[in-house]
Amino acid sequence: MTADDHALMLVTDQLPWPPRNGITLPLFHYIEQLRQTHRVRLCLLQGEGAEDQTPWLADNTARYGPIVRLALARRSKPLRALAELAGREMLQHGWVANEPWLLASEDVQQVLVAPISAVAKWRAVRRAQPALQPRVTVAAVNDCTAAEYHYRARGSTPGSALAHVKARLDGLRAPRIAGIEAALLADCNAILLQTEADLLAMRELVGDSTARRCLLAPNGVRDEFLALLPQRREQVLFVAELSGEYAPVTDWLCTQVWPLVRAARAGAQLLVVGRGASPALQRRMATTAGVTHLSFAPDLLPVYAAAGVVWSPVFKGFGLINKTLEAMAAALPVVGGHAAFNGIPGFVDGVHGVGLPAPVATAFAEATVRLLAAGDQSRQIGEAARELVRGNFRWSRTAEVLRQALRAPPVAAPVVRATHTALAGGG
Repeated sequence: MTADDHALMLVTDQLPWPPRNGITLPLFHYIEQLRQTHRVRLCLLQGEGAEDQTPWLADNTARYGPIVRLALARRSKPLRALAELAGREMLQHGWVANEPWLLASEDVQQVLVAPISAVAKWRAVRRAQPALQPRVTVAAVNDCTAAEYHYRARGSTPGSALAHVKARLDGLRAPRIAGIEAALLADCNAILLQTEADLLAMRELVGDSTARRCLLAPNGVRDEFLALLPQRREQVLFVAELSGEYAPVTDWLCTQVWPLVRAARAGAQLLVVGRGASPALQRRMATTAGVTHLSFAPDLLPVYAAAGVVWSPVFKGFGLINKTLEAMAAALPVVGGHAAFNGIPGFVDGVHGVGLPAPVATAFAEATVRLLAAGDQSRQIGEAARELVRGNFRWSRTAEVLRQALRAPPVAAPVVRATHTALAGGG
């Protein structure tokens, strides 16, 4: 094994520290695990319209050493729309690298790129510097992008009429997105996905050629969650990024679900933790009785410790849901959609959590009230959930899949145990 076999460049568009969302959480643990066996260097791809990374730059440099920072430009929206219609790039991408790059090829022989948005930016970097030819490129994309569009059209997520129209349009885009996704990942030796449902979607929607290079690498949970002693207060917890798809969901929870819970449990409290809430959503939470909003919690352990029930209102049919994993690891009962428990082998509804088929406010509230009132049942569900997660989701296991992909990129897809019903509906 040569010295280069231990040199790895982690290419991303979000700095790993602090782990503050579903993208940075796995990034942080990837780098912490891989640093045990590799010399990891961070490469930050910055683009227009992205979150400002400056507040975290100094801390990340102190943790991981000098960071390669590359700035990219973006084509105009009309040009990006035309590119998607032509099947070249997704509307949300369209990156162009106009500057000369100062990356030495010998420094980037092994590359791990995450998430999918960074894969698109890295492709622009490669176009600008054709001599850059990594020996191994691994893309950690978490989910199948085409499946996201596919399920938006078929799923039932709370939202306005306009949101449902957009979902139908996304369904029409899904086949085109699938072709673009295949081209985007064509140069990757290995592709890491979170769940078997996503692997099946990659094969069915994107194509067998892409699926043959996929490996399952689900997220893990911190050991501290598995040792947590929940206080089981009369508090409901909801953790989410509030600037995107969870914005209308949060509004639905505050206006439709939470009043029903408070009517039955007058002392109940709802804590919402998440960044990016619009002024309107902030006002909604501030004026809803019993609701407290924290834009950021530096450590979620005490937040989970104070909860009695955790909400995971996910009704999409793809992806592994970190908030569900963390709550289960903390021995807390989760109320969510069936899809909130995606990718958790052995999950039994009513034993390891409460999964609902659709976002019906009365059913969501009734399940929450029942668990707040039933101490023994809540404890039993929480403890069963913890044991299920303990046996299946560890970051050390994820790191071994990463190392396997970097050593010997797969040539065939792993066996898929899911069935075609995984693509039949949205939740």
